Amino acid sequence: MEKFFKKMGVPQGIGNAAVYYTRMEKLFSKYLQSVCTPEEFQEITNWMMQTGNNDRLSAMMHQQWEKVVLQESGHEVNHALWQKIRSAIDEQENSVLQRRIQNYKWGLRAAAILVTALIVANLLLAPRLFLNEQRGQSICTTVPNGARTNLVLPDGSEVWLNSGSTLSYSTNFSKKRGVELEGEAYFKVTKSSAPFRVSTTFGQVEVTGTAFNVKTLSPENEFETTVEEGTVIVKSPRVRRAAELKAGQQARLTGSRWKLAKVETDLYTSWKEGKIIFRSENLPNVAKRLERWYNIRIELDNDPRLRKINYTGTLEMESFSEVLELLKVTDSIDFTYNDKTRIVRITHR
Repeated sequence: MEKFFKKMGVPQGIGNAAVYYTRMEKLFSKYLQSVCTPEEFQEITNWMMQTGNNDRLSAMMHQQWEKVVLQESGHEVNHALWQKIRSAIDEQENSVLQRRIQNYKWGLRAAAILVTALIVANLLLAPRLFLNEQRGQSICTTVPNGARTNLVLPDGSEVWLNSGSTLSYSTNFSKKRGVELEGEAYFKVTKSSAPFRVSTTFGQVEVTGTAFNVKTLSPENEFETTVEEGTVIVKSPRVRRAAELKAGQQARLTGSRWKLAKVETDLYTSWKEGKIIFRSENLPNVAKRLERWYNIRIELDNDPRLRKINYTGTLEMESFSEVLELLKVTDSIDFTYNDKTRIVRITHR
């Protein structure tokens, strides 16, 4: 019996498969809502990666999105989005079968599972997409620190919202394509003769059809736009003239002027794929990004040497405990972590 459990991904010593799979279902639900502890995240992702759990994983995915339908009974379903989700789940199941035959790498399996899980998570985090619009009201989406989500606007445009961000738009969206943003979002805008506008505290981005990233953070007094496809126009009441950006360009509001530059767009858009990329970024900036990403608080000791430490690398689905260990590879820092307060204290050695 233990051999069977081991083959199916059940740790040895657990004699009741039903109890174990009930735990996996609970962890999977927490995983979709981005509320796992680092240890739970590691446990559920390891379980999902085992090919012996394919059928059980597919059943969990179906169960989760069927649960959303029951919760939203009595409301009209967005059938286009619903079909997209069902297709994604079918593609995941087919891709797993193909990988069994072709012996693809583990990383491809991980990508297929995570992409599908993110789509299911979108249902859990954003059930408002299944509700009828009501005239005169606004639809507002708020993503807490430590979570990310994806949504589809009424015109078919897609939006990825990063941690600690809020997006709102009128239910009369089809008449005037406009959204308000606080935080960071990536937009893939459906082409139309009607302009698409993103309004923020510090300025506005206007396009007709393109893909771009907008970052606006009030505490940091930051407004930044990075274009991946097409052309956008950025405006701000602080600057007399608007700036036009093309693919591969970035505009950053600095005082009363635009600072334009050619950039590697992946550095600014990879977050929507679950990656954080650092290129010679100092520790204070790294700490700010990690705080939002993992929903923790990082306190740096008042030591000027800490501000001179730079990091280059890519984080991809690492648990927070793994990230802390990666930060220590410089051999220059020590840290303490309070699990109850979720505060990390970093000091120089």
